[in-house]
Amino acid sequence: MLVTAPSHLRYLCGFSGSNGLSLISGTQRLFLTDFRYKDQVKKEVKGFQTQIADRELFTSLSGVKKLPKGKFRLGFEAKNLTYANFLKLKEVLPKAELVPTHNLVEDIVAQKEPKEIEKIKKAAEIVDEVFDEIVPQIKPGVSEMELAAEIEYRMKKKGASGSAFEPIVASGYRSALPHGRASHKKLKKGEFVTLDFGAVYDGYVSDLTRTVLLGHADAKQRKIYSIVYQAQRRGIAALGAGKQAKAVDRVAREFIKEKGFGSNFGHGLGHGIGVQVHESPVLNPHSSDVLKENMVVTIEPGIYISKWGGVRIEDDVLVTSNGPEVLTSCHNELLEL
Repeated sequence: MLVTAPSHLRYLCGFSGSNGLSLISGTQRLFLTDFRYKDQVKKEVKGFQTQIADRELFTSLSGVKKLPKGKFRLGFEAKNLTYANFLKLKEVLPKAELVPTHNLVEDIVAQKEPKEIEKIKKAAEIVDEVFDEIVPQIKPGVSEMELAAEIEYRMKKKGASGSAFEPIVASGYRSALPHGRASHKKLKKGEFVTLDFGAVYDGYVSDLTRTVLLGHADAKQRKIYSIVYQAQRRGIAALGAGKQAKAVDRVAREFIKEKGFGSNFGHGLGHGIGVQVHESPVLNPHSSDVLKENMVVTIEPGIYISKWGGVRIEDDVLVTSNGPEVLTSCHNELLEL
């Protein structure tokens, strides 16, 4: 089995660099990287024999001594191997039958061990604290870009190694964009402001969304927020080991639909988090995933109305044998600033 995804390498052997791959069989666990990481791997990589390649990594596979001499089957991560590297594999390992694998590592990663859960909890603690600190800075005249920069700075100051993704700050009509990148637009009174950001702590991530109102909410704004808030509460309550992911999605989606805004909720209810900000399981109407104990998922319903605005509320939740445990705890009821 050839593993190439950086997040999977981090999970399997501890490597945090940007250029590596590993070969795993019944008799060996080999990790390859280049000269830049020769000292780093001594501290990070555990349980794998390491080899420093003197040329491009895929080309170096032809020199691995423990590979079978005759024909053999080599699994690879179908989602993570580029076509160019696939062709390179065929060239340097002509006797290998290349076998695409799907979700082989992902299914292992999805269920967290206690140490992993503690790291995710720390990442969640960081975003909770940053949200509390950023609220007083949400004022008319401040730009979305300024808030995004402040969020990233404060996460690192609190111990994060970086952002899990580029922070989303979307205000007014732009809050109708589920993934609206921060722009130079300045905040105005009477607008919703959606903040979506995550911290990385020791290789594990958090993912938080809060929508606040700059000023006093009118009747429509209050109604939309209330629907999303109640939908999220229902979605969280529906979580449990053995539950179908699509069934949990349906609980929140049907509530929003009953309130007349089904067409304004167009994305999935949530997704797994861990070494990546989007991993198994997937909570959407078409998911075949089944929730298991010690998975950590987001629950993030939203309503988006073009040219008007939108609301999304997102928390990170641990699936336990005793029900859901919400890991993010900062204020999530309507804040009127």
